[in-house]
Amino acid sequence: MGLTTGNHPSYVAGPVAQEVGYFQADHRGLANWCYAGLGAAFEIVSPDWSSVDDVMTALMPTAPLSRYAFVDLAGWTLMLNNGPNGTDVGVMPSLAARQLRCRAIRAVCVPDEGPGYPARILEVYGPDTESPLALERSVVAADDGGRWIFETAGRPYDFEDGDSRQRRHKRDRFTCEMLHRYLRALGVPATAVPDWTTAVLIELLPT
Repeated sequence: MGLTTGNHPSYVAGPVAQEVGYFQADHRGLANWCYAGLGAAFEIVSPDWSSVDDVMTALMPTAPLSRYAFVDLAGWTLMLNNGPNGTDVGVMPSLAARQLRCRAIRAVCVPDEGPGYPARILEVYGPDTESPLALERSVVAADDGGRWIFETAGRPYDFEDGDSRQRRHKRDRFTCEMLHRYLRALGVPATAVPDWTTAVLIELLPT
């Protein structure tokens, strides 16, 4: 499961893959765009990765965040980084949708039984929306240590399960299975195995 076979995002591969970014753009072009925005404190390199084990080692969570990886995923780009709690996509999908005119997605999958706080998040950004942040649609079911929340924004897609929003428990209104199904409906190759040999890495220069 996780980043080898099956669906991603997934907690099975650890915190690095519980949250991921998907971009409908060339991974090298996206990496160059990100590098230009980060400034002279970073360098861009081609790591010698051949397996998911190489990725997990290179992107072990650290503070502060210092590494961003961009990998070809069947014509899309998979973005991961070494945030303190695992990958933290941040505002990159919103910026990419506005500046590069591409569809970009933040996806989070931490099931109820997984480590950490459970969360299922789908945020879709696109270049043709009227939203100032380019947000097309978001669906969130999460528990940050308090009460469960369920929130949506934007116009629902035709493929969404409308009946699920009426379920009694908020945690059941958006599940990991639903997240992965929605990603497939959006055309995201979330079941493909990333080609780690294509990876481009942006990392903070040592001081």
